[in-house]
Amino acid sequence: MTYYPDMPLESYLPSLFKRLVLVLSTTIAVPALASGPNEDVKSFLTIAAQADGRCQNFSAGGKLAIVRNDHPKKNIRFRLIRLFVDIRQPGRTSGIAEAGSAAQNLGCTIVDGREQRWIVEKAEFTSEVEK
Repeated sequence: MTYYPDMPLESYLPSLFKRLVLVLSTTIAVPALASGPNEDVKSFLTIAAQADGRCQNFSAGGKLAIVRNDHPKKNIRFRLIRLFVDIRQPGRTSGIAEAGSAAQNLGCTIVDGREQRWIVEKAEFTSEVEK
């Protein structure tokens, strides 16, 4: 759209309104569609800590961090971010948590007296056959 200084502003309003509606509809609708299905998947992925002698010996109060799939039938492909002393560390932990299988070990929750934890960056059901 070309702007002409001698044209009244009212002549531009219909076109500007259409553009505004288009921009708002795409910025509001697209994230809602993109995050909706994955939010349910993340709720089935659990990161927990359990007592472990090696982590306790490594650093007092340390426990073993694990990730497990709580969905009864579907496998979950995940990607985790590791935080050490609340600082994001390079790389990602990724894998597939199978439905009904044992939890996967991540690491110790305390290293050299400092906290380490993992958060879910991405999770999705795999396209593999359900159990």
